[in-house]
Amino acid sequence: MKNSFFRYLCLVAALLSYNSAGAEQKVKDQPAERQSHLLKPLDIAACMSWKRVESPDISPTGRWVTYRIAPMEYNPDDKESKILHLFDSRTRKEIALSDVEQIQYYDADQAIYYQQADTAGNMKTILMSLPSGVKTEWVYKESFHPVEGVPYSVSVTNVPEDTVSHIPAFDRLVVRHLKTGTAFQIDSIGYYTLYNQNRSILFIRKQAKGNALCYGPLAGPYQTIYQSSVKKEPSSFSLDAKQMTGEFTVNDSLWYNFSLKKNTCDLVFDRKEIILPTGMELARATLSHSQRFLTIELRPYQGKVSKDKKEEKVKPDESFELELWTWDEYEVPTLQTRDRYFHPQYSKYIYDIASKKMMEVAPSHANLLEPDRAEEIHYVLYTDETPYRMQKEWLNEMPFDIYSVNVHTGEKQLVGRNYRTRPRWSPNGKWAVMYDPMAKVWNKFDGATGKLTDISTAIGYPIFEEDYDKPNPAPAYGIAGWTAEGNNVLIYDAYDWWKIDLTGERQPECLTKGYGRKNRKFIRKMTSNIDKEVFDSDEKIMVSVWDTDTMDEEICLLDMKGNLKKLMGGPYIYAIHRFSDNQKYCIWNRQNISEFRDLWWSKSDFSNPIRITTANPQQNEYKWGTVKLLEWTNYENKPNKGLLYLPEDYDPKKEYPVLVQFYETHSGGLNTYNAPGLSSAMADVMYFVSNGYIVFMPDVHFTVGTPGQSCYDAVVSGTKYLIEQGIAHPGKIGLQGHSWSGFQASYLVTKTDIFTCANIGAPITDMVTGYLGIRGGSGLPRYFMYEEWQSRMGKSLWEAKDKYLASSAIVEADKIHTPLLIWHNDKDEAVAYEQGRALYLAMRRLQRPAWHLNYKGEGHFLGSQAAQKDWTIRMKQFFDYYLKGTKEPRWMKEGIHLRERGIDQKYDLLEK
Repeated sequence: MKNSFFRYLCLVAALLSYNSAGAEQKVKDQPAERQSHLLKPLDIAACMSWKRVESPDISPTGRWVTYRIAPMEYNPDDKESKILHLFDSRTRKEIALSDVEQIQYYDADQAIYYQQADTAGNMKTILMSLPSGVKTEWVYKESFHPVEGVPYSVSVTNVPEDTVSHIPAFDRLVVRHLKTGTAFQIDSIGYYTLYNQNRSILFIRKQAKGNALCYGPLAGPYQTIYQSSVKKEPSSFSLDAKQMTGEFTVNDSLWYNFSLKKNTCDLVFDRKEIILPTGMELARATLSHSQRFLTIELRPYQGKVSKDKKEEKVKPDESFELELWTWDEYEVPTLQTRDRYFHPQYSKYIYDIASKKMMEVAPSHANLLEPDRAEEIHYVLYTDETPYRMQKEWLNEMPFDIYSVNVHTGEKQLVGRNYRTRPRWSPNGKWAVMYDPMAKVWNKFDGATGKLTDISTAIGYPIFEEDYDKPNPAPAYGIAGWTAEGNNVLIYDAYDWWKIDLTGERQPECLTKGYGRKNRKFIRKMTSNIDKEVFDSDEKIMVSVWDTDTMDEEICLLDMKGNLKKLMGGPYIYAIHRFSDNQKYCIWNRQNISEFRDLWWSKSDFSNPIRITTANPQQNEYKWGTVKLLEWTNYENKPNKGLLYLPEDYDPKKEYPVLVQFYETHSGGLNTYNAPGLSSAMADVMYFVSNGYIVFMPDVHFTVGTPGQSCYDAVVSGTKYLIEQGIAHPGKIGLQGHSWSGFQASYLVTKTDIFTCANIGAPITDMVTGYLGIRGGSGLPRYFMYEEWQSRMGKSLWEAKDKYLASSAIVEADKIHTPLLIWHNDKDEAVAYEQGRALYLAMRRLQRPAWHLNYKGEGHFLGSQAAQKDWTIRMKQFFDYYLKGTKEPRWMKEGIHLRERGIDQKYDLLEK
């Protein structure tokens, strides 16, 4: 029951904290002052004309930026979206590449290459010099793969079998000089990697008797550091290019270390040293990062199965098919048909290489969490969800219990019950940090002593989401990261960062010095391609600082001493797409009510910004809107916020139709740009505002057990506040909700006549049958939606019968006096189609005005552009008729009968 657009808005406050920020700078190329009397309202054609910036990327040095411009409304015939734009940040000129999927840079961004089909459909590799744009074609048989730092293309090509000379097929590495075209090759090559600034190569040479691991300068000569006697082994390796050391395995049985500096290869461990219990064999084995212990799984010995022996498949009786539902089985049949079963699991063991001791540490059904990077291991953890498996149908998240096991004695201890998020080991493997959702605290598990300690209560502020209003346990604000040595974890409270000393020697320290709480600003790590979780002492972390009162943001640098340095800020939402490989430059976007999410380039400190795109210049031709944050006191006597969208030429002396629509919370989206578009469910905000509507989007915070009443307290109080302020006028107020807000809207019209008309989409109108339904998309029974999640009942149907009935609009349908436009499609995968149809049938029996739209074959949202266009037209005609007093569309008066479907859409308006 989620409208993706409104779900975004209701969560945007949290998302802003992670991946966006505001701006404070002078911006060029701003539109001239708008003259409203020359502007036109948005229409269907305009809604379909909006573009988006797609696939933005930045070159390794940061000089070049690529992007596409594509229509918001998908159009496979759109020619513009097939153009790849290549923008030069120095000259601010572009190169347009048609029918090119992607490009690759080389030669320090002085050239690119890409694949392109010729007129016969054959793929060619085109090389282009930059910035001249001069093109050449790669004429060699092997693929083009240039390597930075050396003047070569290095690629692998397959040499087919020579049946005459009886030489089997093999792979050949071809190293070709880019200027001279001369080449040399390495035959029978397997996995390889380049190192030493790409001047040297480490590779596996495939041989019949056993593979060899070889290395040397790219052009040779090569040395063999290891020669295997096992066929097809080794197949790969890992290399630390800085230390020039690596490791590999042979048949998952022998573990080797090697050093290219010392030209040595040493056996670390031989699996044959493990003495297995009688009748058991090794299923899986993993060597720890420290190479001191193994994590292994054992299974009963299966013996050798003959390749010629084929299992006989039992053919089912297809004369009929019985689906049997059993009350106590693990999963209902609708889940069993969705491939949810996984490969076999076996008991887990820790094997200490030095002592050659093996200890069982987790049963087969458990999920083992070992401190892989620990130098010494004394305890491991595992999670066990088996006590809760059958409850997954009425719990939003599968809980689990956490156990610790002493790897020396095998002693098992219960650490905690009913956890929802997995413990995380510190980078040094000494401590595991875990959030207890029932006690609402962060705990530390000591990997040396096995002791569990509360590490967050001493902070003095809640570390869980205090405004969380769903029945399931409130989640934590989260972990920002760790200090490099692994002795400190950085966790969030509502506003600030806290540095928790895991050694226990120091009390929790507010890393951000209380700046966030003092100024009511959320400080959160930003998401980008360079963000990390482990911070060095000289680290500077890019963070978003979001003002909870104004909704403005700042992008700042936070150092490990807690100092914040502002880079930019203002009434915007910012998102960083990507930093260049050298981290000197970046591309990003910003948005607010009037500014589209165009693409920008700047230095990594956001100085010297250049606006690259103007994707929607047509916006200047249309009437737009403004938005402001509204606050009032709701019927629970609590402060309530919401967004009020006004036409840009709003005149407070005039009366405007008002559309009230909502989902959960929206105030955090004050600076969100609402691109016009066809409606797939809810009304497009800017389309209605441009056409003379006021749109009101109140926040709704819910009380568990009475979600409908919570909605009433917020929405109706906010609507009456608009009336008191002279913004809204009785007789000109419409209501709209879809999915979860469709339920809320259906509840509201049974409790108030304040709304002149209402559109209700894909609603739950009967909590009883809704609770007992199954989601068509996932096959999951809907209990969890009510008992723990969005529907917020907090109890089963039989524990709260009266509340389920009181929340069911269908029971109270006789109290509805509001004309309804009900929208529900017969292939809805989230909410049963019968729910919306039942409301229509109730209105029909009561002989109250109601229309029911079913776009046959469509789901919870409209996917067909034709259906979206039709719905956009009819929805607006419905609201225009009741709120603007326009003529009635013929489809509302006459209906559309079976013989007229697709022939006469009846959009035309009747004479009064």
